[in-house]
Amino acid sequence: MVDELLRRRAIRSPEVERAFRRVRRHAFMVPPYGVATDALSSEFVYSPDPDDVYIDAATAINPAAPIRCPAPGIGGRQIEALSAGDSMRILHVESGTGYYTALLAEIVGERGSVVGITYDENLATMAMAFLAQEGYTNVTIRSGDGADGLPEAAPFDRILVGGGAADIAPAWFAQLEDEGRLVLPLCHVGPLGPRMSGGVILAVEKNFDTLVGGMSPIAVCPALEGAMAPTPEESVRLAEGLQHWFALEEFYRTDLPLCIAMKSGSRHIPDPAAVPWLMETRNTVMWVEPN
Repeated sequence: MVDELLRRRAIRSPEVERAFRRVRRHAFMVPPYGVATDALSSEFVYSPDPDDVYIDAATAINPAAPIRCPAPGIGGRQIEALSAGDSMRILHVESGTGYYTALLAEIVGERGSVVGITYDENLATMAMAFLAQEGYTNVTIRSGDGADGLPEAAPFDRILVGGGAADIAPAWFAQLEDEGRLVLPLCHVGPLGPRMSGGVILAVEKNFDTLVGGMSPIAVCPALEGAMAPTPEESVRLAEGLQHWFALEEFYRTDLPLCIAMKSGSRHIPDPAAVPWLMETRNTVMWVEPN
C-alpha cells in the first residue's frame, strides 16, 4: 500500500512514509474488514483477512457500523500538506477510528501531542481503545462537535480536519498558532449523497489576521457532522466558486495563491471587482490577489 502511495506521490516525505509503514491499518477496524468497492461507492466488500485493507480504498469499521475511514491516498495528501513535525501539538477534527490520528502521533513523537475530536461518542470510545491497544500515549480522543475545536488545549501548531467541511470554523482560526497550518477538505455534497462530499484539499497558514495558501483537487471523503457539515444551499455556492477557481488556474496555468479572511475579524475585504477571483462562505471571504 505504501509503495503504491509513494509511486502516485500521495506520500512524499520520509516522515510521513515512516508513519504509514509503522501504523497497522487493520488495528483500527473490527473484523470482518470492509473495503469500499470504489472511490465513489457506499458499498463494501467484507473479508476476514486483514491484508485486504492495505489498498488505497475507504474502509468501514464493521458491518454493523459502516462508518467510512477515508482512503489512504487522500489521508496521505492531507498529512503531507499539514507539514507536521516533531514535538508539535495537533488538533485532529473528526478523528474517526483513530487510524490517521495514530499517523499524526508517529510524526510528532513522544514530545508532541495529538487531540482528536469525533462527533460520535461511541466512535470516540472505540478509537481511544484502538489507540491504547497500539501503545499510543500521546493521543487523547474527545467526543463533540469538531467545529468548536478544543479551547482548553489550544493553541495548536497544526489542525487537520478529517471530514468534508463546507467552511472554516472560527474556532479553528482562533485556536491556531500564528504561522500554524490548517488543512481540511473543503467540500460540497450532491450526487454522492448527504454523507459523502467532494471538493478540494485546502492547505493554509495563519499569518496574523489572514490565512494564506492554496487548494488542490480532488478530495472525496465522508462529510463532516455538526455545525460545519455541508448543506445543500452552501454546496451549490461552493461548487460554483470552486469551478471558477479551477477555470482561472487553467487560464493562468499556475497555482494560484489564496488569501482568506474571517468575517469575524477586522481585516479589510477586497472589492470583488478588484481581484481575479473571490468566493464568500458563511464564515470567510476567500480571494486571489491581483498579480
